[in-house]
Amino acid sequence: MDLQPPSVLAQLPRPLHASTGATRIGEVHSLTDPKKRKRYEVVVAVDGEAVNIYNVQTPKLVTSYAVPPQSCFSCQPCSVRRKLKSSVKRQTYGAVNRSEQQIKSFVEESANGSSAPAISSASFSVKDSNSPTAFLGIIPTASENSDEKDPFDVLTVHKDGRVRRLSPDLETQRWSVRHSEIAKAGSSHEVNTCFLVEFEEAKKSLFKRRQDLAALALGNLSDTGVDEPSILLLVSHPANTEQIFLRDVKVHMFSVPANASAGGLALDESQRMRHLLTIDMPEVEGHGAFGSPNLQWDFHPGSAGLSLSFERGFINFDLSQYSPTVTAQFILQDQRFSSVMRISPQSVIGAGESIVALYDTQYQSVQRSIAVDDIPSSGSPGETIFVGYFAKLGLAVAMKGSTLFAFDLNASNTTAGSSLKRPRDGLLIDAIGRGIGSSDAHWETASKKHCTEAHMASLGLSSSDQVDKRNQLTHDLEKCADSKDPEGFDSAVQTYFGTKSLSASMHVHPELPVFLLSKIFSLKERDDTDKMSASSSFRLFINLWPKSTCNWLIQLGHLCMNNVELALRRSFKPSILPPLPTGSFVQALVDSDPSLRHLNQVIQGPVLMDADELAYALKIFLNMARSCSATLDEPAKALTSSEHQITATTKQPPSSTPTTTP
Repeated sequence: MDLQPPSVLAQLPRPLHASTGATRIGEVHSLTDPKKRKRYEVVVAVDGEAVNIYNVQTPKLVTSYAVPPQSCFSCQPCSVRRKLKSSVKRQTYGAVNRSEQQIKSFVEESANGSSAPAISSASFSVKDSNSPTAFLGIIPTASENSDEKDPFDVLTVHKDGRVRRLSPDLETQRWSVRHSEIAKAGSSHEVNTCFLVEFEEAKKSLFKRRQDLAALALGNLSDTGVDEPSILLLVSHPANTEQIFLRDVKVHMFSVPANASAGGLALDESQRMRHLLTIDMPEVEGHGAFGSPNLQWDFHPGSAGLSLSFERGFINFDLSQYSPTVTAQFILQDQRFSSVMRISPQSVIGAGESIVALYDTQYQSVQRSIAVDDIPSSGSPGETIFVGYFAKLGLAVAMKGSTLFAFDLNASNTTAGSSLKRPRDGLLIDAIGRGIGSSDAHWETASKKHCTEAHMASLGLSSSDQVDKRNQLTHDLEKCADSKDPEGFDSAVQTYFGTKSLSASMHVHPELPVFLLSKIFSLKERDDTDKMSASSSFRLFINLWPKSTCNWLIQLGHLCMNNVELALRRSFKPSILPPLPTGSFVQALVDSDPSLRHLNQVIQGPVLMDADELAYALKIFLNMARSCSATLDEPAKALTSSEHQITATTKQPPSSTPTTTP
């Protein structure tokens, strides 16, 4: 199935210096009690232009802050929105490189009932490091009165590993430290990216198997009444190199306490940042060096998965194990991706040279796709870069040139529910939906001259003679199905096996019964469907009933709802099979033979019918029994009525009116 064309969220301002300028996009959070919650918004920092916030659920520009023309942002910005008793407060932060490095903040407060918000700005000048800021985030803190004091601190990380903690108003530096564990690597390593994880979430995933790390992260903080810490992950690898080997990548894990003293001078480095673990990433078999310019790291807190995307694919590592393990690997050697982003444990979305597609990571296959030319870009050059995924909305947000747009992945899923789980299918290789071709496609491929031995083996074919024989069967069955010739259908199957009687003891390749069912059963559009109804607009229909073949399939246990649904799903591709109403299988059998012989044959077969289908069959039997009972009662009622009428006539006295004789 194809991806729906993306919807444009906004036309972004272009960087002032088009050749060197950049656009960086970060997350917006709300803060309550004091937990961070991701909002349906993104904050966009454009070099030399502005910092804008956009709503992705109802596309619109929420607010905008101008920056000086010389401003150049070194990392993704971040923003916090809070509801206070009498106002709404939004604080947005960005790391700016101008003549000196600065952390810039914009504070916007809207009082209830006021139309014009009050906007102010502040900045903190970095004096102790020449290294660019690589990460900017917030750490929730405890505050007795959140209206008077902002319940969070700002955390920045430089490429050289220096971590800085600032007050929300940027007036106070709580502390600044380059931890000794990071300093061990010297200047040869630099921080590529960082992630902040709440301790409550880390306990459920990252520390699920490592209670020792959870205890170490807390330390004695719980005894002193301080709130739970945040977990900081720093990913570092060799600096100033074109090629990166995974064995050279390190992940440093720290716990950062919720509160810190204002002066910070009395705190040693373990009280500012407690080192928990340093992880050496394992090599992945079959993969050597990765090109550093296109490397992109991401962390999914819910599964403790650290993912690496690069121009050939995607690899996911589970950090909750004692040693990191690869849980997903998606590599396409003949493809070049500009961006790959995780969507679910078994799927990623990637922007290639010709298509943007949703891929299955296990089977290396396309589930849905759209041509790159169909993606809006307002004529501006550039590659498609994914910047975030909003799971509850099913929106994958991306940027191309100066256009911000979103793929609605839920809109492409026409099956019941909006989950991105693999659709059920009878065979494991078909469980990926779009990725594997239909049963008919298997057979068509077998007729080609360049059919591979592996593909022939998958169909149970070991020679070209068998391929020709199978092709002849396909041709004969399609001809019989089109002409509604059940006798010819039986004859074609019997000729294929070289016997006049089909026995249940015969060896049959699993693909053949499914293919036969795809010719016997079909879907027809219902004429009586209410356009406003949510029920399926299709009904199951038996195209023809080849008696010998169907009896044989029943004996083998293949003529059942699951196999019929599998056959239809394959023949329905690349579209997704619509959900069939309960009782569709039974009703199709009844429609093909109102005497119910076909239904009785299937019920008496070796395969137990689904409970819902069986209940539907029972309802039909009861309705027929009532109908027959009512029909038998009609002559008795008529006879009784006649007897009463005769008796009444006999007992009627003669009329007193004289009759006139003509």
